Amino acid sequence: PEEINNYLELFRSRYNLDEILQILDKMANLNVLVIGDTIIDDYQYCKAIGISSKDPALVVKYNSHDIFAGGVIAVANHVANFAKSVKLVTVLGERDSYEDFIKSQLKSTISFKFATQPNSPTIVKRRFIDGYSFNKLFEVYVMDDTGLPKEKDIELQNYIKNEISNYDLVIAADFGHGAISKDMVSFLETYSPFLSVNTQANAGNRGFHTISRYSRADYACIAEHELMLEMRTQNINLRQEMMNIRNKLGCYQFVVTRGRNGCAICDKYGEFVHVPAFAQKVVDRVGAGDAFLSVASLASSQKVPNEILCFIGNVVGALAVEIIGNKKSIDKLSVKKYIVSLLK
Repeated sequence: PEEINNYLELFRSRYNLDEILQILDKMANLNVLVIGDTIIDDYQYCKAIGISSKDPALVVKYNSHDIFAGGVIAVANHVANFAKSVKLVTVLGERDSYEDFIKSQLKSTISFKFATQPNSPTIVKRRFIDGYSFNKLFEVYVMDDTGLPKEKDIELQNYIKNEISNYDLVIAADFGHGAISKDMVSFLETYSPFLSVNTQANAGNRGFHTISRYSRADYACIAEHELMLEMRTQNINLRQEMMNIRNKLGCYQFVVTRGRNGCAICDKYGEFVHVPAFAQKVVDRVGAGDAFLSVASLASSQKVPNEILCFIGNVVGALAVEIIGNKKSIDKLSVKKYIVSLLK
């Protein structure tokens, strides 16, 4: 598209390719602790065959299904493709834990600490999908989002306290399903060397899970609809509201992702930049924000220029929307190839 070509021409005049590729390579020096909710994404592919004779209900015929390790597991896998080492801290259910499956999906460079939530399942989000159009018909959440009992949560904090000095940054992938308690938020704010935060608004937490759950972060990234939720209004002055939230959190950089409209970033010096989206083919938007968060967090911890951070993030997002769910993680080589194709 012309808009993207015009933008890339400007971008090429400001930055050179080697500078951006070096930023990706420098990420290989980082040790990262990732914490958040584990989500098993269960995709049930079906074919609509009509309406039930007894009720006004859509009837579908089962074709096949896929199971992916999503949520914080996907974030850890993305990060592992770029960073030196990753420690994953998350909560699994006592029953239907999916522990063996999760371990089989983790990259070999990831070490992990699983806390167990008693009398609960590991979170599963089961999506029923029309196998031809790939439209999602409806979704079933299997979860108990009360979180860990107090004493187990304190144990987990103590575990992290002993580990945290080994890491350059902490990424809190907070899906609002209980893995990161209120006390854990305060703990992370106090002890993280560099804290990167995303608070996802979803059907299971909409209305009471926003970025103001955190009083401090070094980098924060939310979607535009999550910003509206935070401000309690649809009519927002994007730049002004972003500056307000950045000031409250005291973060170095604050990003709002805007889907097909790209993303916007502001920083502690008052700079505001908008970068368009590069995605040409959208297969599935699930997991795209997590991929953006993963790589942009690493970039922000290196204090990279605002525009480059959004540029890299949008490249990662463009690759992620071409993948069904969290079927595979975004790797460094694919990102480099995409960047080269845009800037050559």
